[in-house]
Amino acid sequence: MAKSGQVIRSRRQPIILPVILALVGVAGLAEMVRTALITPPLATAIVPTDVLQTLTALFGGSLRMYGSPVAEVHLSFLAIFWRVWAILAAPLTITTWGSSNRRADLSAGFLRLGQVSCLSFLWLLAAWWIPLAGGLQANMFLILTTPLFLGGLSALAINSIWPQSPKQPSAQAAASSRRPLVLLLAATVAWTGISFWLNERLYAGLWIPHGDSAMYEEHLWNIWHGKGFRSYLDQGLFLGEHIQVIHLLLLPLHLLWPSHLLLELAESIALASCTIPIYLIARRNSQSSTAAALLAAAWLFFYPMHYLDIAIDHKTLRPLCFGLPFLFFAIERAEQGAWKAATVCLILALSAKEDIALTTMLIGAVIALTAFPVRRISEQGRRRFRWGIATCAGSASYLLIVVLIVIPWFRDGAEVHYARYFGDLGSTPAELVRTSLSDPLHVASRFFEFRTLYYLCVFLIPCGALALRSPLRLMAGGLSFVMLSLMQLSSVAGASGFVAKEPPPVPFHHFHAPLLVIIFWAAASGLPEIGQAQSPLATTTFNNWNFLSLLKWIRQLPGTSTEPISLARGALLCAVLTGMMGSMSPCGLTFWSSQSSFGYQHLYVPGPRAAAIESVLQLIPDDARVASTDYVHTRLTHRERSYDYSDYLRAVNNYQPGVPPDTQYIVIDTSHPYSKIHNPSEVPELQQHPEDWELLPDQTGGLFIVLKRRL
Repeated sequence: MAKSGQVIRSRRQPIILPVILALVGVAGLAEMVRTALITPPLATAIVPTDVLQTLTALFGGSLRMYGSPVAEVHLSFLAIFWRVWAILAAPLTITTWGSSNRRADLSAGFLRLGQVSCLSFLWLLAAWWIPLAGGLQANMFLILTTPLFLGGLSALAINSIWPQSPKQPSAQAAASSRRPLVLLLAATVAWTGISFWLNERLYAGLWIPHGDSAMYEEHLWNIWHGKGFRSYLDQGLFLGEHIQVIHLLLLPLHLLWPSHLLLELAESIALASCTIPIYLIARRNSQSSTAAALLAAAWLFFYPMHYLDIAIDHKTLRPLCFGLPFLFFAIERAEQGAWKAATVCLILALSAKEDIALTTMLIGAVIALTAFPVRRISEQGRRRFRWGIATCAGSASYLLIVVLIVIPWFRDGAEVHYARYFGDLGSTPAELVRTSLSDPLHVASRFFEFRTLYYLCVFLIPCGALALRSPLRLMAGGLSFVMLSLMQLSSVAGASGFVAKEPPPVPFHHFHAPLLVIIFWAAASGLPEIGQAQSPLATTTFNNWNFLSLLKWIRQLPGTSTEPISLARGALLCAVLTGMMGSMSPCGLTFWSSQSSFGYQHLYVPGPRAAAIESVLQLIPDDARVASTDYVHTRLTHRERSYDYSDYLRAVNNYQPGVPPDTQYIVIDTSHPYSKIHNPSEVPELQQHPEDWELLPDQTGGLFIVLKRRL
């Protein structure tokens, strides 16, 4: 009888208040969409103008230019509201129609929708207040984070109306466990193919630079031809730049396919294959193959990862990416207590770049901390503690030795070049340490900026902030995050934080790569309900006790669920919707723009330059020593010598302008985005030493200039 009474009461559960809350929340979400699209700086940060016109039409509005480069968008609040309400409320009503407890399910769904969508009012308050009271930094923060908050809130709203997954019996769960993995593997293969196709199109279109991209293939070519581990971009071995040797593993394959595209394919495979360790870690923690596959799929749509594949400056190859799957597997093996395999993976990850040691150092510390309470009673706990301490101490020692001894030795005593990335904090390791000790407030002022807050948003929101559910693991990225926040790479001397008309270094370049491993490790560990984690590292006293109150608070955030599949689905939806506005891949709307310089038509369809380059390459013998401008340089690395032709003073020419004395040919691209020379009369060699250089007949319609040294 008691059970029957509960059913009757649940069917009579009031639905009016949840519906009102949902209406209010959707109204806030609709106004958020309207404000973002009608405010030019915000709309520009979301999508290009031609895509904005399509979006405006879908929401029942119009866009006019009036002869101005700034679009004027007209949108009605009611038109947006009813569309958003239909998108969210209709599926909720349909999915609960056949439920035996329809009224209660519908009420719970509207309540979740209202709780999540009402968060939009916080953004509306910030969007109203910041332009009135904030300066450049606050306004830049608002502009850059609007796509994140819009995509993230929309994703969580969609996730809130999704029917709650029933708990399957163990036999049924085991029978269906293969399907999510098969679908994940198919998505992984598809992503690999798309990624490689994009990189191949950039290569075919003559858009891949030599520095920090094609130079790595030149390393392999030069080793096979007895020239050492180097490119001729600079004098000396590459070990004077970074201890980055992981791409040497591709030497046997490079002998069979001596092409830059081999490395592009390897990088695409490396990035995509990270889904496997993510899946294994997430499945072990959640005991759900579906939740694990959803979270692993979120990696493929996670747009900060896309910029590791193709950066904003078209740099498509970073050997650092080869280390990410090994770093993931090092963590996965360590969680299983497979210490030898974890150590091998860790060493391979460190070979990808020395600054990965900042991350592995704290990974070791986290693993040691989780083992601490049980090390006296468990042999496995003692091994975990010893491995964690050894990893932490070994990583710290390795980093210090490399930065202070090894790299300077290959640079003839000069300091590491990337110490200059920190602006007025110092230009050498010693100066950086001195500033940190003598003026900590100055260092703190560089860290506690709106840009740092933006970095937090860009790492956490695209995966549904799921990483916050495992704060101990998230701390393993602390040193890397501090380093990123203190970097000052602006073209404006002395500038810090955001700089007008310049994108921040993160996530549009590669510096954040190791941190993404920590984000998804924490996210995978945050899948189970609090106190029910299945990972060996999550069952220790330290891990549960130290952050229990924080985890319970996070669990009770409005509209959130503790059910693993719901959490993972929310992360995937956040990755997809934020990626639509932030990614340059086909996942992003910018890719489909015909106006954007990052769109498909502009970047991925080879133009006249790409067609003309073949006739230029035929003019340069294989045994020639050639200097060339960027992009062309990528196609000339298999010559006897391949030098850089630019205004940058390099050691290979004794830091003097011009080309090295043994240069036999010069190739100048007159139409690439950074070209300063557009016709032969502007070539310094023809102006200053016409007796030494011969201008070869132009076969490219002025797209390229080719000079040959007179004998």
